[in-house]
Parts: sequence; C-alpha cells; structure tokens
Amino acid sequence: MMINESLDDFINNASWNGTEDNQSLTKQDTYALPLTIFSLALSVLGLLGNGIVIWFLCVKIKRNSFTIYILNLAVADFSFLLGLLVWMMYTFCYLNGLSIPAIEQSYLALIIGLLYNFGFNASIYLLMVIALERYLAALYPFWYQFQRPTNLSPYLCTVFWLLSLLVTGLENFICMGAAQYQDPGSENCTYVYFFTSALYLTVVPIMVLSSVTLVAVFWKKRWHHAKPYIVIVISVMVFMLSVIPARILGLLLYFKVLQTDDFLVEFFFVTSLCSAFNCSANPYIYMAVGRWGKQKIEEGSVKHVLEKVFKEATENQNMT
Repeated sequence: MMINESLDDFINNASWNGTEDNQSLTKQDTYALPLTIFSLALSVLGLLGNGIVIWFLCVKIKRNSFTIYILNLAVADFSFLLGLLVWMMYTFCYLNGLSIPAIEQSYLALIIGLLYNFGFNASIYLLMVIALERYLAALYPFWYQFQRPTNLSPYLCTVFWLLSLLVTGLENFICMGAAQYQDPGSENCTYVYFFTSALYLTVVPIMVLSSVTLVAVFWKKRWHHAKPYIVIVISVMVFMLSVIPARILGLLLYFKVLQTDDFLVEFFFVTSLCSAFNCSANPYIYMAVGRWGKQKIEEGSVKHVLEKVFKEATENQNMT
C-alpha cells in the first residue's frame, strides 16, 4: 500500500476530543501514537546501521562483487527508512494537533511515498539477487571464480534499480488514493497488483530455494568461512517473517476478503513496522555474525567485523 493512501484514510477517520490547547485521540485511535513513536525509533536505528554500512563500504573497505550488492542493498534500505522516518514525524505532529495545508500535504505524501516504495522494492530485488549469487558461488565455485562476468554486479544492480523504478511508478501513479481499497474494481490497478504479485511469486521462491540450498551445503561441507552465507540466510528469514505476511494481508484487503473500513489504517502501521524491521535488521545481522568466534570486542571493531564478513565472501568462492 502506498504511503499517501494511508494518511488520507487516517485523517478522514481520526477523531479528536478536548480543548483547543489539549487535544487527544479517542479510544479507538490510541494505538496510533505509540506505534508512530516505535516506528520512529526503529527507523532511526535502521538509518544509523545502514549509514554505517554505506560509510565503511564507500570509504574504508575494499569492494568486491559481494560488497557491491551489499552497498546497493544498504542504500535501498536507507531510502525506505528515510521516507518512513519523515512520514512518521509528520504523523507524530498530526497526532499532536499540528498539520499542514492539504496541497502541501499531498505533495509531501507523493514525494515521500515515491522514496518509501522505491527503496523498499529495490531492497527486495537486491536481496533476491544476493541470495541467488551466493547459491551459485556455493554450488558452482569454478564458474563463479573464472567464468562469471567481471561487471555482473553493477549491471544487475542497475537492472533491479530500474525495475524498482518501474514498479514504484505503476503503484504510485496508476493505483492512487485510498479509494482503491474501497472499490478495487479498477482494471488498471488490478493489473498492477497482478504484475507486482507475479514479481513477488518469482522473487520469494528464488530466495527460499537459494537459502535452503545454502543451509544444506553448510551442513554437508562444514565450511570454516561461511559467514557471508549465514548472513544471507538470516536476512532472507527476516524478510520471510516480517514482509510476506504483510504482503498477503494487503492482497486480502484489496480483494475484499477482509473488511477494508476496519483494517486500512491498522494495515499501514503493521506493514510499516514490519518493513522497517526488515530494512533495519541487515546491518545488525552483519555485525552479529561477524563477531561470532571473537573473544573480545576490539577498538575499531565495526570496520574489522564488517571487513571480515565481506572478505570471507571472496575467500569462499575458491572452495568446493
């Protein structure tokens, strides 16, 4: 669901009590403020983690085919979280009685929604291609080391950024307004949902099969340098647990399996939190996995831990 749809529905359904100086939400809307604050906190943590990864990969750590993907994934997650942070700041102000004119609100929703959806879509596609490449590196190390095109990583990243741009444009300019959930009969919007759902049905099985295969390879070969693969498996598991249920819920709402009027605003908060968790988790997964086996935390350990994980990605492509 696009971000600008949620605000329209929230504003239309929110109720206010109290005096001019002391406004408060009615009982049915009391969940909104704490969830907004929690989303803000999660977004800040995610921006901090992804910002650290971007900084080290751009400045401190030598790049390889694996880190190019990780850098692009961190940028995508950062873009999503930045859009969510700004939107939740606006929601927090609104819940406390501050607002901006409707026209400015509409432009703000459009711009942030584009950033929000663009980053999220790119994140999904990049995670899929990372999992697939690790699968190929594990099962076909000779091909991966000697026959894999040298510039494949930047080319694939460009392709998936362009695909994200296409999907985001379709979602934001063809399916517009909360009315799509109240009357999902628009043929164009339905076609968009079929198209994006088909993409998910392609992406998710690739992620799952690649991750399951990697787990099987770990068990059989018992590699000493398996951290990059463990990172990808955990990242895919986080994606599956946090994003897929919300995506299914969105389809149930769109096709009227669930009552729209009762769930639309709640759906926005649920999907925002789940997506924020997914996009915030990766940097902390890298750091946690990188510290496995270390006896103590060293000075400058963030660089050391990240470098260790990403260096092992190159070392592993020589293993059979």
